[in-house]
Amino acid sequence: MIDDMNEEEYSSLIEKLIEMGVLEVIGFDEKSGQFTFGLTPKCQELMPELFDEHFKMINELAFKLWNDGHIEMMFDKDGTPMVMIKDIEHVMKVKDTLPDEERFFLENLIYKHENDTKRR
Repeated sequence: MIDDMNEEEYSSLIEKLIEMGVLEVIGFDEKSGQFTFGLTPKCQELMPELFDEHFKMINELAFKLWNDGHIEMMFDKDGTPMVMIKDIEHVMKVKDTLPDEERFFLENLIYKHENDTKRR
């Protein structure tokens, strides 16, 4: 569906999702020249199909990055997955060679890692 949209239709959809409160701008990617977006907690309530599809995509992306050796996945005592960068120096060197989706994922992990380290 999204692949069949022209730029104007895509922009209109993004604006509508932001107005509904299910999508928010989380940053701007200098390399691709694109805004980056995140789903809000409201998305699961208002658009469960979109939320589920996004969750599925993130899981597939995490599995690929894990297979490629970029991240580690561990599970807590409740079975909740925890995703961490395996080797931060390596990821910093290779992230810009990866497709945008993989790079965005890793950059979010780096950001989380840096913020967790600052809080300690």
